[in-house]
Amino acid sequence: MTARTTVNREDAIRKNLEVVAAHLDREARDIDAALALYTDDVVWEAPSRGVVLRGKQRIAENYRDLFGCLDIHSTTLLRQTATEEWVFNDKLLSVTITGDLIPGLDFPVGTKLSVRKLGAFQLRDGLICREISHESWRPAGGITDHDDVPQEP
Repeated sequence: MTARTTVNREDAIRKNLEVVAAHLDREARDIDAALALYTDDVVWEAPSRGVVLRGKQRIAENYRDLFGCLDIHSTTLLRQTATEEWVFNDKLLSVTITGDLIPGLDFPVGTKLSVRKLGAFQLRDGLICREISHESWRPAGGITDHDDVPQEP
């Protein structure tokens, strides 16, 4: 690998991390700005809930329902890694369900949940072309609400 290849690879990885960070920062509060970071043919999946969406319009509808039914108390990034094509992040969220429009989620309104979320983001030409959201929704403080959270040095 030449020095030029290394720089290009590092630049691509840095750019991918920036795009995903910007998308995640915006998705709950400015859906249109988050969607601007997707390709037109984007695919969004949440396998544990049986959801596969194609295109920005369908994802916009899903985001409005999803974020309209959640009160997000905190988000903690546990781990993250990236390549020239993919960004993977592992997060922990604390939420309360405030509505019943989330497909495949069987918790009543008012339930406090701990959500472990592994996001896989595929990028093409500086935009997200695929997002796979592996989610584990657990009652906060329940028997399955147990995670290996890295300690800060």
